Amino acid sequence: MSRIPVWIDTDTGVDDAIALLTAVYLDRLGQMEIKGVSSVCGNVEQEKTFVNARNVLYLAGREDIRVYPGADRPLTVPLETAAYIHGENGLGGAKIPISPASFETEKAWDAMYRAARECEGNMELILLGPETNAATAFIKYPDFKQYLKRILIMGGADVGGNRTPSAEFNIYVDPHAAQVIFKSGVPVVMCGLDVTMKAGLTLEEIEKIESSESRGCRLFRESTGTARKIYEKNGAGHYFVHDACPVLFAVCPEMFMGEQAGVFVETRGRITRGKTVSDRDTDVKFGVKNTFVVLDLHREQFAFRIIEALENT
Repeated sequence: MSRIPVWIDTDTGVDDAIALLTAVYLDRLGQMEIKGVSSVCGNVEQEKTFVNARNVLYLAGREDIRVYPGADRPLTVPLETAAYIHGENGLGGAKIPISPASFETEKAWDAMYRAARECEGNMELILLGPETNAATAFIKYPDFKQYLKRILIMGGADVGGNRTPSAEFNIYVDPHAAQVIFKSGVPVVMCGLDVTMKAGLTLEEIEKIESSESRGCRLFRESTGTARKIYEKNGAGHYFVHDACPVLFAVCPEMFMGEQAGVFVETRGRITRGKTVSDRDTDVKFGVKNTFVVLDLHREQFAFRIIEALENT
C-alpha cells in the first residue's frame, strides 16, 4: 500500500487533537504522508488553534511537520466559537509542552496550494474545521482543483444538526466557505453527524485509555472532561471522536459505509443557515453526485484504531 499524501486543516480543539495524533500514527505506519498542517478559526480563535496544532505535533514527536496560520474569521459572517465544549485554550484546559519549531509565516492557503502542486494531483485535503482556508485557496487559485485528488471533511449532516436543528457546527461557522468546497468540482467525502455521532468510545474503552501513561492517553484524559460531561448530560453513552473520521476514512474506507449524493449548502436561510442539503433521499435530484455521504462505520474497528494511536504516542 502506497502512502497517501494528505494536508490537514484544523481548528485544533479536543477531538481535532486526537485526530492529529491518529494521523501521525498512520504516518508512522506508512499509510499516509502528512505534507503539512494548517490552522483555522472555529472551535476557538485561530491564534489558539495554530499554537495547539504545533504543540500537539510536538507532543507526538513530529515538530518537523510544518504548521501554517490561516483565517482568523469566516469569509463573510462573524466568528462563533465552541469554547464552551473545548475550553478557552481549545484543549479542554490541558497544558502540553510548547513546540520549539520555528514559526511559519506563509499563509495556509498558499502553503496548501504549493503542496498540492508538488504532489501533482495526488494530495488529499482533510478539513477538520470550518472550510475557510480551503475556500480561500480555491478563490485565489482557480487551478487548485486540478491538483487535488479528493477532499474529506468533518462537517455537515444528511439529517439534523448540532449547532442548530438544521446545521452542524463547522458548516454553520462558515457556510459560504463550505459552499465553495461542495461546488469546487473536487470529489468530497462528507463525514457528518450521521456517522460521527456513531464514532464513539465506550466507558470501558475510555477507562483503557486513561489507564495508560502514554503522552497521547494523558492528553485524552486531561482534555476531554468538559466535552464528556456535556455528552453525559445529553444522555449519550459514548465520547464521540468526530474529527478522526475523515482521517481514518482516508486510509481505511472499508471501515465506513455511505452513499453517493448531491450536496450543497444553504447560505441565505435564517433558520437553515449552514444546512448541508442532500438529495440522497429525495424525489428531486441536483443532477450531480458530488459527495460521498458517510452514514455508518464499524465502531469497534474505529475505537481500536483510536486507542492504538493514543497508546503509541
